[in-house]
Amino acid sequence: MTVFVLAGGLGTRIAGLYPDRPKALVPVAGRPFIDHVLEGLAVRGLSDVVLCAGHRAEPLLEHVGDGARFGVCARTVVEDAPRGTAGALAFARSQIGHPDETFLALNGDTWAEYDTEAMLALHRDLEADATLACYRVDESAARGTALTSDDGRLLGFREKAVTGPGWVSGGVYVLEPRALLGVGPDGASSLETDVFPALLAGGRTIGAWRAPGRFWDMGTPAGRAEAEAMLARGGAAS
Repeated sequence: MTVFVLAGGLGTRIAGLYPDRPKALVPVAGRPFIDHVLEGLAVRGLSDVVLCAGHRAEPLLEHVGDGARFGVCARTVVEDAPRGTAGALAFARSQIGHPDETFLALNGDTWAEYDTEAMLALHRDLEADATLACYRVDESAARGTALTSDDGRLLGFREKAVTGPGWVSGGVYVLEPRALLGVGPDGASSLETDVFPALLAGGRTIGAWRAPGRFWDMGTPAGRAEAEAMLARGGAAS
């Protein structure tokens, strides 16, 4: 299964700490964050990796190379302009000639505990167009809440203004190519604000796998500090 790592964002929330680096190269527990991501994929047996790069891509390409030292086979697609998460995936698939098969996508600024096989099982049982990993948090206001059913379906998203505990997306997705049928390789589009709402409005099925673990948002200094402490203790995504 091909894994697309979305590493082309501008990293504006953490740029003040590392203004000269793409966010995938920000150090966490003494190593660039992308090292942890790629090695985590290798541990799961996911070795076919496509890096969706963009802003300041050159040092990232040089660092990752062909991915062999991380246990993966890495290819890189560089955007000439920001396209959002869905747009980046559509563009990358068009550039590498990705076949019409199920694939995995990860936000390049998220470190998450997830079970690929459990996600795939739910995805297949529901015959879903897409499935996202959801995580229970004490305060969901900063991210918005994923509304889910007990049988593992995504019902919609609640706006960020609502406070309190809830399920939120952790930036891990199983996708069918048909989920991106309305997304052109040259346009800008987001999975969670454009593609998923449109699929739900059209009566399509999206899975919402309720992860038993945690995730850490590396795009903020606080999230990076929490992940760094976890990794320094020898923790790892499962």
